[in-house]
Amino acid sequence: MEDSFLEMSEKIKLLDSMSNENKLYLYKYYKQATIGDINIEEPSGWFNFEAKEKYKAWKSVENTSKDNSMKKYIEKCLQLLNE
Repeated sequence: MEDSFLEMSEKIKLLDSMSNENKLYLYKYYKQATIGDINIEEPSGWFNFEAKEKYKAWKSVENTSKDNSMKKYIEKCLQLLNE
């Protein structure tokens, strides 16, 4: 599965455009698959909107297994690449 995960992570970079919702979905499962549970503190301040959204997304998949995270990432990449 790791080979497919790495392959998809390269292929998805070739996609011209993607919604922020899809970017956050891929981000959270990529981080969970490669790092595990979130290991940073929640950003503070008004000007850290993007960082806060990324934090919340990654935090939302806490305790998801590496394999399940890779599976969800691969499935989403396949969906986006075939649209």
